[in-house]
Amino acid sequence: MAACLLGGLVGIGQGMFAGQEAGGPPPTARRARPARGQVERELQRMSQTLNLTDDQVARIRPILQIRNKQLKDLRANSSLPQGEARRKATAIRKSARQQIDQILTLEQREKQKALRRGMGQRRSGQAGQAPQNQ
Repeated sequence: MAACLLGGLVGIGQGMFAGQEAGGPPPTARRARPARGQVERELQRMSQTLNLTDDQVARIRPILQIRNKQLKDLRANSSLPQGEARRKATAIRKSARQQIDQILTLEQREKQKALRRGMGQRRSGQAGQAPQNQ
């Protein structure tokens, strides 16, 4: 039963257990403190790449905070089957992305889509070039 539970948690956040030793703090405890900074880093990156206005940043911040809290709560819920947890996480991210898209201008949305496509291609190795500095 413990193996099934562990397998489900690994499926939700595969990188969360990387480097964790037995008896160490649970991943959610380690990640709980820097979460506030995570939203700010994401906002800063978005602001730089998409040239967000101060008003856009102020409107996007609570969306990211809510998304992160929902994902954290989902990771903490060990009673969900792995597939259901993945579907819920995908739905949470999609909802946040749709809310943010409503705040962005058409030009910003197009730029963000292009950036996402590029990131997806790099992750799957389809960009035509080998990733550098790995």
